Amino acid sequence: MKILALYLPQYHEVHENNLWWGEGFTEWTNVRRARPLFEGHQQPVHPLDDNYYDLTKPEVLEWQAGLAREYGVSGFVFFHYWYSGHRLLEKPVELWRDTPAADLSYCLCWANHSWTRSWDGKDHEVLQAQTYGGKMDWDAHLDYLLPFFRDNRYIVRNGRPMLVLYNTGAIPDVDKMVTHWTERLKQEGFSGIEIVEYISTKNPEPSCSLSTAVYEDEPVYALRFELSFWGKLKRFLVKRTDRPDLQDYDDIWGRILRKRRTYSGREIIQGAFVAWDNSPRRGAKGPMIVRNANPESFGKYLRRLVNLKRQDASTDFILLNAWNEWGEGAMLEPTAEAGYSYLEAVRYALAGRQETGGPSRARS
Repeated sequence: MKILALYLPQYHEVHENNLWWGEGFTEWTNVRRARPLFEGHQQPVHPLDDNYYDLTKPEVLEWQAGLAREYGVSGFVFFHYWYSGHRLLEKPVELWRDTPAADLSYCLCWANHSWTRSWDGKDHEVLQAQTYGGKMDWDAHLDYLLPFFRDNRYIVRNGRPMLVLYNTGAIPDVDKMVTHWTERLKQEGFSGIEIVEYISTKNPEPSCSLSTAVYEDEPVYALRFELSFWGKLKRFLVKRTDRPDLQDYDDIWGRILRKRRTYSGREIIQGAFVAWDNSPRRGAKGPMIVRNANPESFGKYLRRLVNLKRQDASTDFILLNAWNEWGEGAMLEPTAEAGYSYLEAVRYALAGRQETGGPSRARS
């Protein structure tokens, strides 16, 4: 079993973010300005040793790869933004591809969603609309992806490079697109393409008949599909008042470990999560905050998930949210508050025997 982790590339300046959010904006801007919303709410959270890194520096990527390997994280899933040829936040993964010393497996997730002012509560104001083209765009997109697919660190299964799709249901003619890519990739020496569909609020069911696997995005999945009617109603009413949506860590993990859903024989890449608190992005206006997260519980639950016998569950991968989603409070990277304890919990979860005391305990 290999642990993969979602990877956010928004830790460097780009023209669009400077225009939309102000000069010098990166994800660290959100993280630094976070404030506690109630007694005992730990915000802001600080990277260990004030390591507010810049992902345009190769040494940062090498550090991340080495740290992940040391603690048992086998690869990253980089968010990839493509809008009919226009790209956003592409520099870190391109630099990763071109930095052999960043010696860790990886693949891409096409995050095919529009960017809005949701952080300001203005979800209706579109900053970058997600657009789609036809066959010419499919070819242009694949031409861009091919150098990644040919990288010997890229995750390829049975001769098929793995590509995660965030919202498959929104892609017009998705089956035709995947068929076209498959034909072209066979000409390029591959066996086809391995499509993994995100299952979340945006894409509640598989939407591509040619996908071979699904990924259940946590904790969003459990709070959308595993709650009772009354649980969903409570969340709806809280959101209507813009109050913090407070959830319990143990409750969510219990729901994750009890899942039995299947997807017409598709492989299930089970989702896991470190912690969750998106108040650095949302502020006081309707954030979701998962309370009582700690490394000891995380290690215990991840270990159970690794050993879980679930129908159609992948025996190759678990996908973890996340390596560095600091604005959502979902990060394995070391913090001043918890040190390396969440990374230690991953190593503990993957260990073949019970370790005395389990991972160290610290509150998030």
